[in-house]
Amino acid sequence: MTLVSLEKIEMDGKAAQFARGRETFFLVLRGAAAPDPEHFSDGDVFAVAVGVDAEPGDLVVWWTGAERTQALARVQDDLTLKPVAGFPAPTAHPTPAVRGVVVGRLRQLGAS
Repeated sequence: MTLVSLEKIEMDGKAAQFARGRETFFLVLRGAAAPDPEHFSDGDVFAVAVGVDAEPGDLVVWWTGAERTQALARVQDDLTLKPVAGFPAPTAHPTPAVRGVVVGRLRQLGAS
């Protein structure tokens, strides 16, 4: 059972200007994230760029083609994906793919 999930959302206001076509989209973190050095929390919004090369250290969204399988991971030096915030690790079957690179993060005022 996954305690955290990512849900696609539409942004408005100034943030919406970054979502042109399919190049950038937004995901909101839902649920109780596991303790993490980056302090991910319920309601964090991630701007995700498609078509950007993922490099070691990048935070990425990986999936198996279905939105319900989206998860966050860090790209390691050997280009493997290390899960973060309580998301599952990618498995060999079905084959995971990087959906996009997280290029921004928004959180509510008062969140740590």
